[in-house]
Amino acid sequence: MSPPKVLTDGRTGSYSLLLRNLADRLFRQKNFILKAFLLLNLAAGGYLLWLPTAYEAEIKFLVNNIRADAVVTPESSNGQVARTYVDEAVIATEIQLLSNRVLLRDVVVRCGLAEDSSDISVERAVRELQKALKISPVLKANMIKASYSSPNPKETAAVLQAMADGYLNEHLRVHSSSGVYEFFNRQALHYQRQLRDLQTRLSEFQQPRNIVLLGQQKDLNLRKMVDLEGALKETEAARLENEQRIRKLRSQLAGLTPRITTQARKLPNQYSVERLNTMLAELQNRRTELLTKFRPDDRMIKQLDQQIADTRLAMDRANNLFSAEEATDVNPLRQSLEAELAKAELNATGLRARAAGLTDQVAEYRRSLGSLQHATPDDDQLLRDIKEAEDSFFLYSKKREEARIAEAMDRQKIANVVLVEPPKAPQIPRQKLTGSLAAGYLLCCLIILGIAFFIAITKNTVYTPWELEGLTGLPVLASFCLRTLPPPSPRLESGATLESIR
Repeated sequence: MSPPKVLTDGRTGSYSLLLRNLADRLFRQKNFILKAFLLLNLAAGGYLLWLPTAYEAEIKFLVNNIRADAVVTPESSNGQVARTYVDEAVIATEIQLLSNRVLLRDVVVRCGLAEDSSDISVERAVRELQKALKISPVLKANMIKASYSSPNPKETAAVLQAMADGYLNEHLRVHSSSGVYEFFNRQALHYQRQLRDLQTRLSEFQQPRNIVLLGQQKDLNLRKMVDLEGALKETEAARLENEQRIRKLRSQLAGLTPRITTQARKLPNQYSVERLNTMLAELQNRRTELLTKFRPDDRMIKQLDQQIADTRLAMDRANNLFSAEEATDVNPLRQSLEAELAKAELNATGLRARAAGLTDQVAEYRRSLGSLQHATPDDDQLLRDIKEAEDSFFLYSKKREEARIAEAMDRQKIANVVLVEPPKAPQIPRQKLTGSLAAGYLLCCLIILGIAFFIAITKNTVYTPWELEGLTGLPVLASFCLRTLPPPSPRLESGATLESIR
């Protein structure tokens, strides 16, 4: 018999050799495999036949971060947006709350799942309920699913309904805010009274000091004082300028006369000259007349000559005398300077009065600003206390309102967990052959094959040439099949050999 051809090089040859070796080893354990598969099928069939008919129902809960239809929440009051997704920790917490033993015990008692009312029977029923109850989160959703199966469909729906009611009540009890409203109410009333007391103290502090808005009043007084100081400086400068002008006007008036000559004429003594001419003519006429009567050396004639000479001399003096005629009037420059001086003196009086008034006003504003500055620390402290009390009052008022709404929602059983799929009594029983059962069957098949392969590789018997080559590491040159020979026939000769028989 020629040895079989074995593929030893190349990936295809290695795979063929491996599969052939595996099949050969499993084929040698065919008896064990057939018996094991027979027992497995009998067990699976018996389990399916023995498994009672069960009805399965499920419920689903939707888990949110906030309560449903919540109007006032901390997020909305702070201007923030609540998250829409739910953390895995929240889902896990709700699952633990849904599967706690207290809740399951209440379900057992309510639905009468225990044989009797003893504690042992109740505990057994609770364990059975834990085994039959399946709770798991819904993938990629903020939901929790709970399923329960029993032979009675009405019992299945009743158990799930009791679990849903108990879970919602337990969720409200755990997450309820009992006593929170009273706490926030007391705090809000405390800060309200404190705010009223501080406002009364502030009013008593500001009223005698004429304080309304301290900061604005300080700014206003400071601006007024700066404006008044500027006006005072301008007034002082104007007053000094006016005094210098008064001194200049007085010095100018000292060199001016009250009246000035407006017209001046020189007139000769015409009246005296005419009269003397008249007298001279009369004296000459009289001398002429006396010459007719008397001699030139007469005494009377000499007297007339003397009178004529005196008259001529007087007339010469009268011709040499002139009378001066002058016209005077009020000095207009002095008058204008006097008017300006009077105006400047009057202006000086007004400037001095204005400067005195501005000085008083500046001093008054300085005193007022100093008083406000002195009252600033106490006023600021009162305002800070009022602001803190007001913030605390508003905060606790909001929290109080939120707590009131939360308690109202608790009384109305409004929670952030909603039963979205209530239980219904199933009409069709659950299939006996499930995916898990099929997977278990396949797993058992793989285990049987693995055990058969393990038994085959643990034996020391070599059946094939390639096993021998793998065991010794030497090439097999020839192989022959050793068979059990039948008993020798009496017709064969006693010297016949095995090779002759073959």
